[in-house]
Amino acid sequence: MNTRDARLDVDLIGAIGARVPVPLVLHGSSGVPDDGLRAAIAAGISKVNVATHLNGVLTRTVRGTLADDPALVDPRRWMGPARDAVADEAYRLLRLFAGE
Repeated sequence: MNTRDARLDVDLIGAIGARVPVPLVLHGSSGVPDDGLRAAIAAGISKVNVATHLNGVLTRTVRGTLADDPALVDPRRWMGPARDAVADEAYRLLRLFAGE
């Protein structure tokens, strides 16, 4: 997903969580806004998959870095900012998931 406007059925997540004895996993969370992720966790989601979202952060950062300097060829120069952007977003998401 390229947008973060997906809506989850939080009541259904809660109902499923109340009926099954296993942790619930949210697959495909990349299109869910922050408030939806927090609501899903509050309703019983135990694991949130974020790989596609983080891949998007990395890719957008690489594209931006290369667009800013088209002569750039050293991958250490364009991967460093991308790595840092992913680390920052992962940290932000962990804090979000913890309710901070």
